[in-house]
Amino acid sequence: MSQPDIQNAGPKIRFVNVYKRLGRQQILRGLDLDVFPGESLVILGRSGGGKSVLLKHLIGLIKPDSGSIFVDGQDISLLNERQLIPIRRKIAMVFQGGALFDSMTVGENVAFPLREERRYSEQEIQERVAEMLEAVGLPGQQEKMPAELSGGMKKRVALARSVIRRPEVILYDEPTAGLDPIMTANIDRLIKEMKKRFNTTSVTITHDMQSAFNISDRIAFLKSGRIQSVGRPEEILKSADPDIQNFIQGVADESDEAIQQLMQSQAS
Repeated sequence: MSQPDIQNAGPKIRFVNVYKRLGRQQILRGLDLDVFPGESLVILGRSGGGKSVLLKHLIGLIKPDSGSIFVDGQDISLLNERQLIPIRRKIAMVFQGGALFDSMTVGENVAFPLREERRYSEQEIQERVAEMLEAVGLPGQQEKMPAELSGGMKKRVALARSVIRRPEVILYDEPTAGLDPIMTANIDRLIKEMKKRFNTTSVTITHDMQSAFNISDRIAFLKSGRIQSVGRPEEILKSADPDIQNFIQGVADESDEAIQQLMQSQAS
């Protein structure tokens, strides 16, 4: 497994032999993965392969059946809800649809994480909200409602809300899904700017190949509940692994477990 030249420190995040079953389906099967401080790691893999489950483990929404998940050297799989609070303060998640509160203005949405902490003055909150909206290219939009925003604007507001607490880690769940190429390029640019400006570590799951290669320092390919390969974008692009090449080129893999299950359900 190649390591980025970002820092010589140990991993910021580490999955060690993680197994997870949901219902009757085994999702993760001995997953191992390191994410290094300050890097942008993109996780690729087919739908239903466990990418979102992986992210949910990182914020403690799901606990592994076995194995360990470390953040800054601490095994978060052993923590209870109260003990997870400081870990969750380090990590922000940008959900696929933005997950904005429809009844709140843009400014109120962005301010929400700071108001939850109850340790900032109203002036400090308003200054930080203005700063974050400026950073994502939406200055002066505090009074708009989410219903007045385009899909791309909602994603930018969600990004502003995620970074307002200065998280050490940002998790992106399909950040460019449903966007046109121009807006996708804008979101990619913002992700890179947030990393540079705040020195964040980011983990992104996406099906957008161009975006994946654009924003990543490294790419991890997830298949059958395990990380099958990790490398720099150019290494993944030139990989001799047929699974990776089929995925990059959009070629169906008839051996894929999800496809087999779908074919079996249609035949029954």
